Amino acid sequence: MNAFQSLNRRDLIRGGIIASVGVLAACNGVAPAPEATAKAKPYAGKLGIQLYTFREQFEQDYDGVLKTLAEIGYKDLEFAGYFQHDAGAIKARMDDLGLVSNSTHVQLADMRDNFDAVVERAAMMGQTKLIIPWLAPEERNLDGYKAIADLLNERAAPAREAGMTVGYHNHEFEFETINGEVPYDILLERTDPENVTMELDFFWAHKANVDPLALFEKAPGRFSACHIKDASAEGEMVNIGDGVIDFPAIMAEAEKAGLECFYVENDDTKDAPAFARASFEYLNS
Repeated sequence: MNAFQSLNRRDLIRGGIIASVGVLAACNGVAPAPEATAKAKPYAGKLGIQLYTFREQFEQDYDGVLKTLAEIGYKDLEFAGYFQHDAGAIKARMDDLGLVSNSTHVQLADMRDNFDAVVERAAMMGQTKLIIPWLAPEERNLDGYKAIADLLNERAAPAREAGMTVGYHNHEFEFETINGEVPYDILLERTDPENVTMELDFFWAHKANVDPLALFEKAPGRFSACHIKDASAEGEMVNIGDGVIDFPAIMAEAEKAGLECFYVENDDTKDAPAFARASFEYLNS
């Protein structure tokens, strides 16, 4: 099935997934288990958000952001910087509100030259995934991607000793062919599948005309985290559920993908709280 089918088929697909579970159970003479429908929503009870969505508000008033997200119902926060705030104070407030952080984005310079400090702060925050979020244009060549893969392999051992995993988050440019090679393939094939993970951004994959389901087939179990971001027919970021990406079909294959952490995100929203609330309600409807 194509992962990016039209919006008007979403409810039908989602309903079909749930109904299929019940039909199969009935055929075997048993009632559907209470958790049967959860397979269509693998993020149930642990849906997270990437704090880059709230970067301006977080810099000014992180406590207000944390309270807003906890009130909406988010559980897991993926960090994209601390904006000079004390990480220990943020963690204490998160504990008060019942929030956790399982993942953080790590700038490439810190992954290269400041990794001990990265691991130390991640341990204090309770984070287990350390993700490179972006590559500067000068890094985007075949030798550069091979060097990134080798760096991830190198950092995997000390990360593992600390109970953590290193990984990589994509944009669209990793799928652009260079001299007959696809950089994302280099990252998948050159990194250790047991110790290096991938965080798949659904919006940027869609932008590159890449089907997440095809990636799951190609590299099952490699995608322990994802960014849930929707795209309009014109290619703009919109509230989750207002675009054309077929999330029910994608999430039905979450187990094959290896997905554990699910982060809602919008890079460009003008109203982060409204986006966060509308997207949470859609994903949990």
